[in-house]
Formats: sequence, structure tokens, C-alpha cells
Amino acid sequence: MLNLLFKSLFALAVLVVFIAGVVFDAKFLSQDQFSDKELKFNRLIQESMDFIPDGFSASINIESANSLRTKTQIAPDELEIITATLDKALNLTKDSQICKAATYSIEPSYSYNDGARIISGQLVNFNVKCEFDKQNIQKYEELITALNSLIKNNEFITMNLPAISQSSSNLLKTQNSEILHSKILNTAISKAESYSKELNKNCLLNSVDFSTPSRIEAYANLKSAATPTESKHTQTLSALATYSCK
Repeated sequence: MLNLLFKSLFALAVLVVFIAGVVFDAKFLSQDQFSDKELKFNRLIQESMDFIPDGFSASINIESANSLRTKTQIAPDELEIITATLDKALNLTKDSQICKAATYSIEPSYSYNDGARIISGQLVNFNVKCEFDKQNIQKYEELITALNSLIKNNEFITMNLPAISQSSSNLLKTQNSEILHSKILNTAISKAESYSKELNKNCLLNSVDFSTPSRIEAYANLKSAATPTESKHTQTLSALATYSCK
């Protein structure tokens, strides 16, 4: 009886050792297979830089004064005065060498009374786009002064103080973009090294996709003043980096 008990205990011990060995081998093989698998993933990388734009832009608008806006008919001599002033304004903008060529129009505005369309006034459409760099700020200021002096003597038209916005030349935007490309590439390479240490694998940078265009944001976009002022802008670039670790 005692001999039978010893045999049973021995058989049980052998079975336990066998099962433990199977479990250990399975666990070891599972870990070994996982470590051999290649891990692939993407990472969005974004870099930004502050800069001062190298130019300015403004739209000069001349429009109807209230006396013309409510005038149903224009006398020939009144029309001659208005067109002469607008022609001089166009010449001033052209001679400034900082504004693009433009034209103007004088058209009737309409309202409706019992379904009938009637002339309610006259509208002047005069818009000139001006672009200039820091070296030509004085030209812009002189242009605004000359236009104000010209228009203040005409009761039919008026000019609001143009809103000035900063603008960046294509050259400056390209230079900033090159800097941001380099920063993203350096960051992407650095992250590959960090992932290798964190995962205890050999991580490689496979590709960097720059298909997303750069974005420019302004701290202050517009300023209604005759004299331009500078403010910082931010240019941002994003890219999708692809990694593989093994």
C-alpha cells in the first residue's frame, strides 16, 4: 500500500514537471516570435518659427459720399468733376510705383417700390491694391497724403483710411519653409534613435511625407492707420514620418 502511494506521488511529480516545461517553452517561443516581428507606425511631426514679414499690403477704396449715394441723377458738370478727381487718383497710385493698375466705375444703385425698380443713388467703385516693402513705406505715406488732399475738395466722393496688413514675399516664405523642413527632418531622425532605446529594437526612419503645405498665422493682422507697423507672424509646417522597428 505504501509502495503504491510512493509510485502515485512520483508519477504526479513527473506530470507537474512536464506541464511546467510545456508552459515555459510556449511562453519563451511566444516572446521570441514577438521580438522577431517588425513594428511599423507613423508619427505626425510639426515645427513652427516666428518671423517678421518683409512687406505690407493695403487696398485703397474710394466710394460715394452720402450726397452722391442718394443722388438719383448726376448733372454733366458734376460727373466731369467726379471723373476728373478719380482720374487724378488713378494717376497718383500709378506714379507711386507701389500700386497695381486699376480702373473705376460710376453706376446707379437701385431700390424697389411696389415691385418697380427705381434709381436711388450713384455708386463709385474704385479699388487699388498696393504692395510695398520697408524701404517704400515713405512712398505709401506720401500717396495717402496726396489722395486725402485731392479728395477732400470733392463733395461727391470719400476715402476711408486703408487697413494695412503685413505680407510676406515668396522668397521669405520659401526660406522659412526650408528651415522648417530641416527642423522636421532632424526631429524625425532624433525620434528614431529615441524609439530604438525605448523599445530595445533597431528603429529606422523610412519616409517623411511633406504633402501638407505650410501655414502662416499672424499675431495681429490688420491695423487701420496711415503708417504701417510690424508684428510677429508664425509659419508652421507638418509632416508624417514613417518608422519601422525590429
